[in-house]
Amino acid sequence: MRYGSIDIGTNTILMLVADVNNGKIKRVEDYYEVPRVGKGVSSTRRLEPGSIRRGLAVLERYSEIAERHQVDRIVASATSAMRDAINREEFIRPAKEKFGIDVEVIDGETEAKLGFMGALSAAEHFDDNSLVIDIGGGSTELSYGLNTPEITQSINVGAVRITELFLRHTPPTDGEIGQASDFVQDALAVFPFSKTSPGKVFGLAGTATTLALIEQRKFDFTPEAVDNYEISFASLSKVFAFLRDKTPAEIGNLTSAAKGREDVLLAGCLILLKVLELAGKKSFYATDRGLRYGFLIYKERR
Repeated sequence: MRYGSIDIGTNTILMLVADVNNGKIKRVEDYYEVPRVGKGVSSTRRLEPGSIRRGLAVLERYSEIAERHQVDRIVASATSAMRDAINREEFIRPAKEKFGIDVEVIDGETEAKLGFMGALSAAEHFDDNSLVIDIGGGSTELSYGLNTPEITQSINVGAVRITELFLRHTPPTDGEIGQASDFVQDALAVFPFSKTSPGKVFGLAGTATTLALIEQRKFDFTPEAVDNYEISFASLSKVFAFLRDKTPAEIGNLTSAAKGREDVLLAGCLILLKVLELAGKKSFYATDRGLRYGFLIYKERR
């Protein structure tokens, strides 16, 4: 069966077109747009009219793409921004009425579990526990376990949220970096890192994969360039120091994957560094498999 799995985040809307047979996912094509649906939601708890229009325009394009790919079923999940927005029905209702797309708003714990499933979907099993980090625009999901997540947590620190709250200058001041760092560390401290001893740490989503490309000095994104690519804590720290003095335009010129996240990538990198520091880990593995894979597995099983 051919699916279109759509992930509606605070910053990006992604679609995976994939064939699923006997629980195995075979990627056909990936699509990526950055409408920033969750712009300002962290402070107003409302989706802006322009954000709704941009997001629905993406869904219209994705529905046309799905038709060209002869997709049998479209499934769509929405995360932090939709969870927080009190007017989310202004987006969800027309998505259904205009394009026939049922948007399922998932809670943070479910998002963490599905991110874990997506990250590990390329293998039958792992021989050791894994910590999975999914840094989104509005929240960060942490999950830990062997083949299924035993500990999950959704924390309201994301790349867009931290940028809007603290990093107001370009480049940000030392004081802004310090405030953001303290806030992120305090927020992440609710996760029981002391109970984890993962063999591997996986970083999902655009922050991790974009940083992997920058660390390799590669401009063009390919799944092969980022899947299971290991970045040390020391190398990531150097990338952070490199990015903090750059303007969004300069960051956007480093890699095609930075398009639409050039102004929030520094905050995403900061969050990732703090997770690794609190977990006591010296490296992580980037992967472009994430929620849209896990959500597809979840819907296929229902």
